[in-house]
Amino acid sequence: MRFIVCGDNHGDKKAMALLKKNYPEAKAFVHTGDVDLPPSEAEGFTVIRGNNDFTDDYPERLVLTVGDLRIFLVHGHQLMFGNRIQSLSEMANERNCQIACFGHTHVYQVEKANGVLCINPGSLYYNRDGSAPSYAVVDVIDGEITVRRRLVSELS
Repeated sequence: MRFIVCGDNHGDKKAMALLKKNYPEAKAFVHTGDVDLPPSEAEGFTVIRGNNDFTDDYPERLVLTVGDLRIFLVHGHQLMFGNRIQSLSEMANERNCQIACFGHTHVYQVEKANGVLCINPGSLYYNRDGSAPSYAVVDVIDGEITVRRRLVSELS
């Protein structure tokens, strides 16, 4: 099973369309906020609200089930700055989630804390650490979860 995690595109629809085109086998397309688009232009993506999404059309937090996995989604501006991963993993554990996805920082990060795999896909628009815009491909095979960073520039 495969799902795609992306975020922080800030209104750029091109990369989102390319993700859907390049990964037709994906069971879900997860967006970690700051989509800056109405739901009609984010069709096919499960989107949560970021600090730049000025609409009530997206939830602030969400638990998504993909296959046998429970995935907690929240934009990173709702997490404690100095202890973001700890806070995120605790929130995910409270909701019985194995994975937590977040955005806001525009920096790709994958870290396990308190038994929760925490994923920030970076930004589809620009990454603040100077790296190329990115997203995450998550594969689950025989219960083993693999997360791979992919670059938007590789999409065709």
